[in-house]
This record gives sequence, C-alpha cells and structure tokens, in this order.
Amino acid sequence: MSNFVNLLDAPYSRHGSFIAFANDNYGEDLYGKCHLWLCNCRTIGFAMANLGADSGYRQILVEVVKDGRSVPYSICTTPYEVILETRYGKVRFCIGERSMAMAKSTDGLGIRLTPQMKFLAPKIIDMRVPEGRYSLNFKLSHLLVSGVQGKTDKTFDYVEVLPDDGGVMVAALEDWMIDPTLKPLAEYPTYEQAYETVKADFDDFCARVMPELPGEFEEARLQALWQTWNLTVEPDGESDYKRTMIKMIHCIFESAFVWQQPMQAVWLSRDPKLSWTVFCSSFDFMDPNGRMFDGVAFKALPGNDGLKPPIQGAVLEWLLDNGVYDDVPVEEKKWLLERLIKWTEYFLNFRDKDHDGLCEFQNVIETGWEDAPYYATVGFPCCSPDLNTFVAIQMRAVARLGALCGMPEAEQADWKARAEAMFDRIVKTFWDGEKWIAFNPETGVRSESLNVSLVMPLMLGDRIPKEIVEKTIGDMFAEGGLDTPYGLASEALDSDFFRHGFSGGSIITPAEFLGALALEKCGRRDLAKKISLSYCRALKNYGFFHIYNALTGHEDRSLTAFGEKGLFWSAWTSSCYFWMADRYGRD
Repeated sequence: MSNFVNLLDAPYSRHGSFIAFANDNYGEDLYGKCHLWLCNCRTIGFAMANLGADSGYRQILVEVVKDGRSVPYSICTTPYEVILETRYGKVRFCIGERSMAMAKSTDGLGIRLTPQMKFLAPKIIDMRVPEGRYSLNFKLSHLLVSGVQGKTDKTFDYVEVLPDDGGVMVAALEDWMIDPTLKPLAEYPTYEQAYETVKADFDDFCARVMPELPGEFEEARLQALWQTWNLTVEPDGESDYKRTMIKMIHCIFESAFVWQQPMQAVWLSRDPKLSWTVFCSSFDFMDPNGRMFDGVAFKALPGNDGLKPPIQGAVLEWLLDNGVYDDVPVEEKKWLLERLIKWTEYFLNFRDKDHDGLCEFQNVIETGWEDAPYYATVGFPCCSPDLNTFVAIQMRAVARLGALCGMPEAEQADWKARAEAMFDRIVKTFWDGEKWIAFNPETGVRSESLNVSLVMPLMLGDRIPKEIVEKTIGDMFAEGGLDTPYGLASEALDSDFFRHGFSGGSIITPAEFLGALALEKCGRRDLAKKISLSYCRALKNYGFFHIYNALTGHEDRSLTAFGEKGLFWSAWTSSCYFWMADRYGRD
C-alpha cells in the first residue's frame, strides 16, 4: 500500500487537533522497524518540548497485539487514515474529532498503548466505570482510552484494547484537560462515521482553498493542502488561540509565528473569509506598546525576546490590490487599522534607538533571517534595508487602509508623506553605489555579503531608480549569485559567507515568496515565475521541508533541537507551494 504521507517526514494530525501520530525519532520506514507513537502537539513555547521520552513530542507507544503478543507492522497513510499492516491484518486509525482519535480492526487484532512519562505517577488511572476505561498521561493533557467494542485491560505499564469474540476491536482515544463526562459507549460514533467526518472536513478545505492545480503540480496538491490543514489551529476554550492560525512545523516549531500569518493569508486567499481571519490573528497578541508576540503556541508567552519584521503592510497591499478583502465590513477593517498603526509605531518608537529616522534590529531573533552571515560581522544594533523597507511600506498601507475606514485626508497624507520620506532615505542610506548594505550605527561596520534580505528594497518597485533595480537584479541572477535551479538561495553561491544553514545560503520559503513579490513589483514577473516554478518543482520532488540545499535541491534537516533528528514538513512551505503553483504555473 502506498503512503500518502511518510510519518518520518510529517507527523499525522488534523485541523484543530492536538493529537498526532509519528514514527520513531530515528526510525525507519520498514516493516518491523517502525513504531507508531501518539503525540501531543500542545506546547508552551519551547520550554515544554522535552518531557522524558526520547522526544517529549512522542508520548504513547502504539503496538499491535495478536494472541497476547506484540507483532511487527508497517505504517501506511491515506489523507484520512493511518493504517498499521501486519501479516494477520490491519489496524486503522483516524482523528474523527479534534479531541478524539479512533482505532478499528476486524482481523482479531488489538492495540497496546504504553505511556512514556515515567516520572509522573500514576501514569495510568482507572476511571472506575463498569466498561473499564483508563486515563494515560499525555504530556500537558491526558488520553482517555475506551474500548467501544472489545475488551480493555491494563498492567502497571500499558493499556490494551483487545478484540471481541468476533475478532472486532474499536477504541476511542480522547484527548482531555478538563475531567471528561464519561458517556455510554453506545454514544460514541462508529469508526466509519469518524472517518466520514474527517474526510468531509479535509475535502471541504481543499475545495475552498485550492480545488486544482495546473499540470505537473496537481500530483502534490493534496499533500500540500493536507500539510497546511493538519497544522491549522482553532480556538477551543483551552488554548490561547483566539482565531484560526497556521502553525509552522510539528514538534520543534509547534507555534504560529507572527510574520507567517500574513503570508498564509495570501496563500489562503481563494477563501477570503479564512484569509482575513488568519491575517488578523497575530494582532490578537499585542502588548500595550504595539509589539506582537513572535510565536503563539498552545499557551502564548508574552514578553519574550522574539519579534519579526513587519511585513503585514506589504502583504496587505497585495491583498487589497487583488480584491481579497473587498467584502470585509468596515468595522472589522477599523479594528485592524487601529492595531496596524500601533504595530507600525512600535518600530518607529522602539527600534530607532539613535533617533535618526531609520529603524534597527536589536538582536538576531527579530530579523527573521536569524543566521544571515552578515549579522556576525555587523553585529547589533543592525540598521538594515529590509526592516526599513517593510516599515516604510507599512506606513503607506496604513494610509491606504485608513482611506477605506474613513481616516481624515490630512492624516492619510501625513502617513503617505512619512512613507515617501523613508523611501528616499532607504536608497540614499543603503545603496553604496554597487550593492545594498546593512550597517551598525554604533560601530560603522558595514555588510559585505549578498544576502536575500538585503535586496528587499526591490519591494519598493518604481520608487527605486531603474538603474539600481537593474544592477540588483543583475547581481541576483548572475552566475554565482542567488539564482539556482531550485529557487533563490538566501546567500550568493560565490559569497565568502556562503555556508548553508537557514539564511546562510539555503533555499527557504520567505526568500522565495518575498523575492517573487519584490520581482513582480519591479515589473519582472518573468523572473518571479522562474524562481517560483523552480522552487515548486523541488518541493514536488522531495516534499515540503523547511530548508533545501541550494547546491543539490534536496531537503536539509541539519537544523535540529530538543533531541529531534531534523525538521518535518512545514505549513510555511506547503501553502507557498500551492499558491505559487497556482499563480505561476498557468501561463
């Protein structure tokens, strides 16, 4: 049976759920050498990422039991199910509801569930009801195991759900934080009903967001949509999420990041209502000074050092240009306008420490391009062309959104004038006659590399002199520049600073997306199409990984943390795939 998604590449979850399935951290995709784990996607920032298992992410080991012993299996997937195949038959799993997975076998097979959090006692609690239900420790929550059909039993270490006399086993696996009301077993949905529920949810998402893709890109469409769908979170009364958000990557980056939400809003723009909700979501997490949280996890952490570049204005202009928000009520636009102003003023008030009218990054995390090589030589504070480009465009976007909300014309004019003044300063300050540079205003040290972050002033389009645009694009696409067969490298290939990493020379989603928008602003849709289709082909061939090697076009899992061997597929990447394939693959 072929795999829809390999669990070594992408944990298997569903829209709105904190339950996921994964293979071993260092496992293999082979019969008898793989193990299915139930995973808990709740996290409080990075602080709770390692809680005692080989990875804190993998909490409960799932085994298949036949006649009292564990038997080997292989793992297969469809868009709706995880299936364990043994020589005796199959056990099927689906996450029919956001807080409940179900398992079924008709082949005389049972399942054994072994929690790994050994330092918490007791790790298995008898719920003391006649049917025999047990609660297992599940990191920040609990897993209620109910034998809907079949027999349940437990030892000190594990719980088993075994088949009935007819060889049928059906189990409900419920994720809970508030003590559950134990409903009669007869009130659980059938496995088939759970399957139809999850199928309808995913199929609806696909139909709304991207019902088809052109030509060669159609074959990976469902995988890309599924990856985004399974990293989508919703308010549930327990998490800190206030509206729909898209997380980045299961496990290591189990958070929705502030500069990814507006990008997702573009990629999801075939569904304007969903796009608007996602665009606005980050503005729910803002301190009194207008600073937005960097990443919003199950429980958000205010006051951390995270920050990300203010790309919201540039993205909002695209969304307005394309009529995506034409039908959004004025009152909702006013809500956004108030917060967009605060977000813009945050940078003007708190990231211009020398009061020269230009903003500086204060540390590497807030740049968004965390390991861009020039940060190591320039240091911080770092006055950069990308930050000031985004701030300037955002001031213009404030005026534009203000016009739709009844902002007085004099106030609109003031925002436009401030934007225009910064546009002029960007060229005068950051173009040295040959290239774009960043610098440290305290030491005077200037950057020497060609990094994708430094060419972001191209997003200003015709506000940049034509000769500078042509020189910049010429350098980007020259031999040894940023252009590769797989998209734009984050650092020039012939740069002395090229070193792979994230922004040190690899192929990464923000470089491709923002690079494509910038090239279009300069009237070079041909080049935007070139890099976009190259990137989409790499993703189609190798999967929706966060980082790609610019020399080979293969995924790069070298970025690791918390004991994980590497990064899984990313919704940042999968959404970019189906949007770019749709936008640039049709002509």
